[in-house]
Amino acid sequence: MTDWLAHITPLTEDDAPAMYALMQDMFIHLPDQRWYYGSTQEELAEQARLGNAVGIWQEGRLVAMNILVPAAIAHDGGYAAILGLDDPDSLNFEDVVVVHDYQRQGIHSAFLHRASTLGYKTIYATVDPDNLPSLRSFEKAGYQRIAQKIVYDGRPRVFVRLCL
Repeated sequence: MTDWLAHITPLTEDDAPAMYALMQDMFIHLPDQRWYYGSTQEELAEQARLGNAVGIWQEGRLVAMNILVPAAIAHDGGYAAILGLDDPDSLNFEDVVVVHDYQRQGIHSAFLHRASTLGYKTIYATVDPDNLPSLRSFEKAGYQRIAQKIVYDGRPRVFVRLCL
């Protein structure tokens, strides 16, 4: 089994085209495109510039990425604020994208583990209620479902939280 944690590296603005291509590839393989709310290439570049994006490269190809955004700098104050919770020092687990042929190899779990080591007391994420593989991965990592709301462009999302 590959130690994916050892392969996680910071992404830079220059990686934004690869990040966007990875996201587009993921969309092709989703059972339902409502499962994921995508970002523009410019938004991905900005997250990389801010130091919020990491990825895994294999043979010169970006096969996975993760974006973690501190609530203090997140849009709308982060997921806790969206839920009306006072948790400004939390972390938003905003994006995890794994190319189709690398799924179910523990990469999502490696990103979840990494997030739990960054010194935040609380981590929040959102998942489409029908995206059972992602929900199971979060729950296996100790996240609990705390709410379901309609957000973004009218999509239902389950909010999950990990308290450390």
